[in-house]
Amino acid sequence: MSASFDLTACYDSMDHRVLSYFLSKLGCEKEFCDQLISWLSKWTASNHNIYHNHGIPQGPLSSGLLSEVVLKHFDEKRGREATIKYFRYVDDIRLFAKDEKSLRRMLVRLDELSKEIGLFPQSSKISIHKVTNIEDELKSVSSPTEASVQGKSIDQEKVRRRLVELSPRFAVSNPTRFKYVLAHAEPSCRITDRLWNIFDRAPEYYRSIARYLSRYDTIPKKAADRLIDEIYDQKLYQSVVAQFVQTLQGRVPSSVEARAKKIIGGKWRPCSMQADNMAAVGRWMLHYNQFSYRQIQTASRDDKPWWPRARITLDLNDELIGKPSLDKITNILLRDKCDDVALAAASVIYLHGLQIERPRRNLNKRAAKILKELGILRRAPGHVCGIHSSFERMIGSVPDINWKKFFGPDYRKAEKQIIICRALAETNITAWVNAYDVFCDWLLSGLYRNDSSLGTYNIGRIGSVMDSSRLFAEYPSIQTMIKEIHEKRYQSNLSHAKQKRTGKATRTVKFSYLRTVRPILRAAIYEVSVKW
Repeated sequence: MSASFDLTACYDSMDHRVLSYFLSKLGCEKEFCDQLISWLSKWTASNHNIYHNHGIPQGPLSSGLLSEVVLKHFDEKRGREATIKYFRYVDDIRLFAKDEKSLRRMLVRLDELSKEIGLFPQSSKISIHKVTNIEDELKSVSSPTEASVQGKSIDQEKVRRRLVELSPRFAVSNPTRFKYVLAHAEPSCRITDRLWNIFDRAPEYYRSIARYLSRYDTIPKKAADRLIDEIYDQKLYQSVVAQFVQTLQGRVPSSVEARAKKIIGGKWRPCSMQADNMAAVGRWMLHYNQFSYRQIQTASRDDKPWWPRARITLDLNDELIGKPSLDKITNILLRDKCDDVALAAASVIYLHGLQIERPRRNLNKRAAKILKELGILRRAPGHVCGIHSSFERMIGSVPDINWKKFFGPDYRKAEKQIIICRALAETNITAWVNAYDVFCDWLLSGLYRNDSSLGTYNIGRIGSVMDSSRLFAEYPSIQTMIKEIHEKRYQSNLSHAKQKRTGKATRTVKFSYLRTVRPILRAAIYEVSVKW
């Protein structure tokens, strides 16, 4: 006898607290678990910043490791019954035994274990059946190659017959097999008509159908009309629109090209589009010369998602928008903060022989290095500012500040100090507080040197200006930051044995403190940027 046990939306349902529990059992520190859960919650956030406490991304290798941390609960707690053979691949479990009673007992146990870790069995995939041919069972596990697609030369007639077998009455009986066979099918009117009937009943196969249609050099008018209709009617799923637009681009027959341009051009709404849809529609409009220069500027703005901006940038050429416009846009994008966008612009500059405008010190550093290697620039702009990159690592996006000018002769010392802070922010927050207090000392020294209205400051005397009325009047956020960090330092067991004011023993600073102090740091850095 054989039984199968599967879970419903395993990755999407995985609870973050359960994951944290198992990680702590493995010896991971609480701070690590809390930070990981924080990142996973950010990943689950919607466009309206609604955060979930469950779900891990599918695809990254790290997700497989995280899932195993939780799913090994089945392996360890199922019990060791000698009469049952147990096999698991991620959330798919297969059992073999000589009698049905043993299998049912194990299925009940697996059901209980799944509830313990907050996952839910998929009842439609839980089944018990008698093994009549062990070879058939092994084949179902190992998923052998389809007979219809074996050999160097694929018999397309066999492929068509197999697709019909796998979709009786246009309902797909085995999705994995169906997609595999369809991937080897050459386009034909019979298959195309059948696929549209399947799509009407199961639109989730849109990607497989789109990939099949993309094998046409020019899509037949009937199929192209249907694609255009689907693009026009689709109001709910932007990913379907994006996939079908990509399929049509470069393959649309001339008889329906005007209609396709009108309908797809009407889908261009950059303020409300998903990234994949924005990239697909934007590339279409660029390819068919439907973009105005102003629309290209809008699509390239840095308030838009980076991925469609990079994809659209790669498709820019002087035949579509003219060399002067191309020159201007790529030079703007070459200075983009997003490396992918700037690298795409560097590629366009190289391929089309464009000139790089001055000044060049504000070029994206990574893009400039590529252009230097290509021989377009004699030398790349100066080194990356360690102060700016360290603040970005610790507190997120920060405004550009000429720190070299701000610190003057003390720049190198201040840079080394903040780089130490950046490292400690990820390893030892107690030491970070002490190290950042030293950076505040350098910051005050630079501030007083640049702004004579504040008076004078002797380095090493932070306490003398913590309550300064002049400093508070001009730089309230900087004073708040300095006071916060310096007072927290008094509580650190790397500074003193006891707190001077309360007499209590000092202690380590929790990692959660960094989340608390980030807004204070960000406000202070913004205050510096107003004048420098």
